[in-house]
Order: sequence, then structure tokens, then C-alpha cells
Amino acid sequence: MEQGERAQSARAVSDGGLDTGGWQRERIVDALRRVVSPRWFFTLAYWRGIKPWDTGITPPELVRTVEGNGPERAAPGRALDLGCGTGTNGVYLARHGWEVVGVDFASPAVARARERVAHAGTLAGRVRFLRGDVTRLARLDLGPPFDLIFDLGCLHGLAPEDRSRYAAGLASVSAPGACFLLYAFGPTRIRGRSAGLTSEEVGAVFAPAWVVERVEHGVDRGDRTSAWYWLRRVG
Repeated sequence: MEQGERAQSARAVSDGGLDTGGWQRERIVDALRRVVSPRWFFTLAYWRGIKPWDTGITPPELVRTVEGNGPERAAPGRALDLGCGTGTNGVYLARHGWEVVGVDFASPAVARARERVAHAGTLAGRVRFLRGDVTRLARLDLGPPFDLIFDLGCLHGLAPEDRSRYAAGLASVSAPGACFLLYAFGPTRIRGRSAGLTSEEVGAVFAPAWVVERVEHGVDRGDRTSAWYWLRRVG
């Protein structure tokens, strides 16, 4: 699952299931958001194939981090994909030599991710997907510390009281000098409640274990403000 609301730089493409095109898809998604809890919303959405946030396309910000020539480039190592959804980005990382663990709480998403791996062919690295809670990483068999953490719209849907557990878990499973690539909405409302974070809040949530090295601001669907963050693990 996407533990929180999910968005990508590339826009949505359907990968089967119910006809989810255009305005009809958006109306169905909005209706579900209003009547069910986040956990059930994402589980049901993945089960029915109504998931416009899951484009099946790796965002260019992650591509730059993995393949680019800039200072944000990270050499292959161990990667953790939080709110991994159907595994698009986990498989992408494994193709480029990373040893990846993806975590999501939506069973249908994890099942789809495992199917994706089974049909991916030969990978330069490895990837496995676990069903679990990103705010309780200590309960999962994640293995050694990670060099890259990736979150595409997971943190910004968490309640404020859950963010501190999320940050503490991240600090405990990351290697010194690790890169954390985060996509998050700015302050907004989702299903009638506050969501998203300011740049200052992102820095405060992860300090002192992480420092924000770079921020790229943007606008997402519905004119929501958003940003990509590159953070570095201290120590």
C-alpha cells in the first residue's frame, strides 16, 4: 500500500481491472475516500484496480538518483521502498543492481508486487515485498541497514502522532550516510482531515538523525502543493 496518499510526477495509466479512465475514475476514488478508513480505502482500491496514483512509471526524481550524474546519485546498495504499492519502483531498483525490500499494508498491492517480480525476468539485484506497517518497521524482517530509503507519498498521509514513529523507525534501519528520497504534499486536507507537511515540518520530523540537502517544490493534481526532498542520514 501506499500508507498515505500517493501521487507521482508521471500521470496515471491503468494496468487493468475496472475501467478507471477520466472523470469516472476520479469520482469513484473520491467517493471511496469519504466513506472508508485509509487502510480499507487503499486495500479496496487495489483490489478493484481503482488506483490512479499507481502509474506503473518510475518517477524521474528516482531515476536521477539511481542513474543520473548529479550529486544526488546513489551507488547500488540496499534500498527500502516505503508504501511500495504494486512494486514498480522496487523492481526498477532491482533492475539497476539494488537489493530491495518493499513494505505496504495493502495485501492486494503486495500480491501484485510479487507477481510483478515473478514476471520481471533476470534482475541485476534482488527485491522482496512485505506486508507491514511503515510506522512499526521493527516488527519486520528487513535485514541489514539500508543505503537508500524511498517514499512516494506515504508519509504525508500519516497522522501527526504516527510521523514520529515513522521517523524513529527510519533512523533505526538506515546506514550512516544513507539517502532518503521523499515525495510529500504540502499542507492540505484529505477525507476531511489535515494532511501534508511544510518543508520546515519535514526537517523537524527527521532531525537530528537526518538533514535536508535539497528540496524541489511543485504542484500536484488538484493544485495541491508538493515537494521532493533529498535527505542524508547523519553519522
